[in-house]
Amino acid sequence: MHRPVSFSNYQDFKKFMINRLPIHTYYSTAYYSDPRVPMKDKEWLGADLIFDLDSDHLPGGEGLPYQEQLKLVKKKTRLLLEDFLMDDFGFQEEHIKLVFSGNRGYHIHVRKKEVLSLPRSARREIVDYITGTGISLSSIFPFEMVTVSTFKEYSKSELSYRFPPSDRGGWSRRVIDLIKYALRRWNTMPKAEVIKEISAIPGIGKKTAVGFYDELYEQGKWKHLIEKGRLDDLSESGMVNQKHFLMIFEEVIKDHSINELSLEFVGTTDEPVTGDTKRLIRLPTSIHAGSFLVVKPIELEDFYSFEPLEDAFINTSEDKIYEIKFDSLPDEGSVTLKGKIYEFEERMNVPECLAPFFITKYQAKVL
Repeated sequence: MHRPVSFSNYQDFKKFMINRLPIHTYYSTAYYSDPRVPMKDKEWLGADLIFDLDSDHLPGGEGLPYQEQLKLVKKKTRLLLEDFLMDDFGFQEEHIKLVFSGNRGYHIHVRKKEVLSLPRSARREIVDYITGTGISLSSIFPFEMVTVSTFKEYSKSELSYRFPPSDRGGWSRRVIDLIKYALRRWNTMPKAEVIKEISAIPGIGKKTAVGFYDELYEQGKWKHLIEKGRLDDLSESGMVNQKHFLMIFEEVIKDHSINELSLEFVGTTDEPVTGDTKRLIRLPTSIHAGSFLVVKPIELEDFYSFEPLEDAFINTSEDKIYEIKFDSLPDEGSVTLKGKIYEFEERMNVPECLAPFFITKYQAKVL
């Protein structure tokens, strides 16, 4: 490890890289008044807000073939970009820099004046928001007092909860989507399975679970909930009133579903990376020694068509051929590189531009 190093011009940087030939190259995402002075004397001016998505961190991603990992992490990166950073936080394309990590994922850099000076605590709150940490139904469901009965000059009022307006975004929309999904899903399942699933929620017994099923599905109230977006069909005297309904879904959310939903939307972003104000991250346009792919900057408009195993190889000869061999064949059977399918065999002929990938990623040897 050789750090810290600073350069006053590109030529000095290029000379350093050629002479040192580093296996991995990282740079600081922080800004300093004078990067050349010792670390203790640096004046910190700010730092990019960084999101690091890696297929190894995605549920089920680790067991997938490499090509499938890349597809999955690209999907999650797109959702993080569109659903959270651009929709919820309102960042514009000019604020966002996207980089393929060179191996299993993507780095997102947010460079906007208002976020550069954010402390660690604020950056952690952003991660909490994205992962749905601390979501509460009481903060999502609006309510009002409605009159349910009158007698002479007396009237009885009850709380009436309703779904948030359809145009509300953020986690309000996502939680309502989750509730509607759960209601529809339970309608397709056998009664015994629904009762077993609900009664397994901490604090919900079998009696309440049976009452929940009977009131919502035997009486068909689940459809009204979705159509009307109100909970006042659930009477205060019923086995599952509005309070019980919210309690059941509060437990579902606290237990696992919000976490699962956040993973469905974005996978997981590496919290230590996002929360760090002095983070080192791979240098764009450098080579990743674990794959020999380029740590490649990507324009957002090109992201949807970007394919790492086509677009991130170094620009070397496709005519010069190398013979390689495997001591142990990869489990995948084949891999598609630059539009061509390569079936794994004990000995293979591959072009120069792909040989380093087979060597670093699949432990091939050059003959």
